[in-house]
Amino acid sequence: MVQTIRAHCGVSLLRAHRVAHGYTLVEVAQRLRQLLPAGETSNRGLSHQSVSRWETGLDMPSYQSLDALCRLYRTRPDRLGFGNDYTPDESAFPDDSPLVAATPPGGRGGWKTVHALEEGLELSGYLVYVLPPSEYIPARMRDLAAIQQLTLADQSAELRRRLMRLEAILAGLIAFRLNDVAGMQDTFMWFYKARRAARQAGDTALEAWLGGHMAHGHECYRHALDQGLAAARSAQAASGRAPTSGCVFGLLAEADIHARIGHRREAIDAITGAERMFAALPSTATTDDNLGTSEYILRWHQSHALTAIGDRRSGEEIRQRVLELPMAAKDHVGRSLLDLDLAALLERQGELDQACELIRRVWHTLPAELRAGQVQRYVSQLVTALPPHMRDTIFQR
Repeated sequence: MVQTIRAHCGVSLLRAHRVAHGYTLVEVAQRLRQLLPAGETSNRGLSHQSVSRWETGLDMPSYQSLDALCRLYRTRPDRLGFGNDYTPDESAFPDDSPLVAATPPGGRGGWKTVHALEEGLELSGYLVYVLPPSEYIPARMRDLAAIQQLTLADQSAELRRRLMRLEAILAGLIAFRLNDVAGMQDTFMWFYKARRAARQAGDTALEAWLGGHMAHGHECYRHALDQGLAAARSAQAASGRAPTSGCVFGLLAEADIHARIGHRREAIDAITGAERMFAALPSTATTDDNLGTSEYILRWHQSHALTAIGDRRSGEEIRQRVLELPMAAKDHVGRSLLDLDLAALLERQGELDQACELIRRVWHTLPAELRAGQVQRYVSQLVTALPPHMRDTIFQR
């Protein structure tokens, strides 16, 4: 039940346990206070807000509180989302398995952790826009901590390669989320970390995937757009002539950058190329797990680029298609950015009242945690371009 709640509701393991037991935050805090000694420091400061912070990854329970949580839910710390289970799985790898033969003594737990993380990648990618950043990013960092702990041990070359690949993907997913809500320095620091790990893994397809997203980061921050174009083209070149999701995203990132600098023909050529190659992708490369290029990603970038070059009709048609896709209801930042693209176009066309109303709606309907990063920068830019008498109305309810 816990795993089902976690998968379908997009919540942390700790919260999923509470929901499965039917407890409220207040009830959990009360039960934990009963389990902890009366004079215990952890008991005195324990409240339902403390439990909420643990569930969202904003804080960590003390050793005593974690022990009480395990007693309350009758489980282990790793099943609550704290740490990992490194118990060797004897049945998964028979003694005559080539993997076991290549594994140092005591290394089976490493293989088990790698398999668990690899199996969870699809869910980790899907949750990028499902979970709030305050919950998603700490969870991926805990996964990375487990990987880094394993890399410190004497591992086989194959296990180390797979650990590096996992590190590259997880660091890339963190960078994706930071690109929405943080600054350029934080975002690119994680992209560089991801790209370094991909090179150590020797995975050119993964490097292409990261290169396309780095190019999009350059466009988002309007920083070194020539480097962004180089990264986008590198992502396209990595696959040769074969259609890959990395190549499709590289074309979309190139379209975004050309649109940003006013190269209309080049932007449309890149959009058309991405559309054509997307149609040739296998279904496994177009799912909503952010490990490939889904239709949601394709249409989002097409609308973004077309609106930026002033093609209002085509941009709005594709935007409506974006809003019909399931991921649109989960990607609050992405949906808001498309609305702000339209507001920017309305400003350029002199329709200031409509632009002002759209900006105001975006700002007041977006959760407070997401009124940062890209959205905050974009809103500030658009508000600055409005007449003085309109600016103050944006932030008034």
